[in-house]
Amino acid sequence: MVNAKPKAKGYAGPGPWDWQNDQSNYPVFSPYPVSKLDQPQFMKINRNISVMVGETAFLPCRVKNLDEYTVSWIRADDVTVLSVGHLAFSSDKRISVVQVPRPRLSASDWNLSIENASLEDDGMYECQVNTDPKINYKVFLAVADPAKYPQADSPYYEVVDPAPAKGFEQTHSVIKKHHKEVEKDGFSMYLHDNGCICPKPQFKLMDTVKQLQKDLVMTISGGSIQYVTSGGGIMLECLVSGLSSPPLSLYWEKGNKVVTAKERPGVSLETEKVAGVSRITLYIGSAELSDTGNYTCVSDTAKRETVLLVVTQGDDMKAASLASASLPSGVSTMVYSLTVLTISVLTVVITSH
Repeated sequence: MVNAKPKAKGYAGPGPWDWQNDQSNYPVFSPYPVSKLDQPQFMKINRNISVMVGETAFLPCRVKNLDEYTVSWIRADDVTVLSVGHLAFSSDKRISVVQVPRPRLSASDWNLSIENASLEDDGMYECQVNTDPKINYKVFLAVADPAKYPQADSPYYEVVDPAPAKGFEQTHSVIKKHHKEVEKDGFSMYLHDNGCICPKPQFKLMDTVKQLQKDLVMTISGGSIQYVTSGGGIMLECLVSGLSSPPLSLYWEKGNKVVTAKERPGVSLETEKVAGVSRITLYIGSAELSDTGNYTCVSDTAKRETVLLVVTQGDDMKAASLASASLPSGVSTMVYSLTVLTISVLTVVITSH
């Protein structure tokens, strides 16, 4: 029996590498830094605001990554807290805060609003965020009174109430009289309602609206007086032409009440509101004596028009036609109308008793 023993190794190789304790020449990397939550920061926005006396001033403040922090407004002159968040701390009712979200920017606007601005509101304001330490954004408000800066150097002005100029002469003045149009040496100057002396006439929106209303025409098909026999059907059509855009409202009224299918069974309405020509059509399937009256077409774009609808009985219409047949055309029309109205009134009175 032979006992075999393993041969001894001729070379003992290196043992396993103790990577935790052994020294090595490999670079050591520091762990990836863990980022903190993004801190609030102000975004660049106009910080110089100018308004006239009596206007509303909006002081802008745009904050990014506000999260749970709060925005406050402070007047720098007397270090008065004007607002905290949405709440106005000032007893001045003119002051409020307008918050506008800006989701695409991960920000929001916290604008300070000062209505009916006065010269006392002129100065520096601070928008603050209650971080540690606090951050602030300074906004400068300039309030000007045009009455204190007359334009004394213009030969086309007559100073009514002179006031001392301060350093320079402004082109806007409310204490001087100016001709509506001055022609001299080939140029014209126009006085606008806001005090501007401009080379072009003032564009007045109201004048344009009035001119557009003149171009609009409302008509009712069939004339101003229309007749229908009791039990018969009738159609009243109102057209509004010359529209640059569809009207906001277009409807029929009877006796200052809007005509609807709920109020009068058997009535149907078709409305088409488009640019150019809009229309509304009133259908009455079976006319009754009580349908007699004035029907008015009303729209927000044009002057209203009225039609008189007279509902008569069949025999009454024949009698009216025979009575007017032997009269001249002009007189027959008037007699015909009076006869039909009289018969209609008598019929309503008799049927009511």
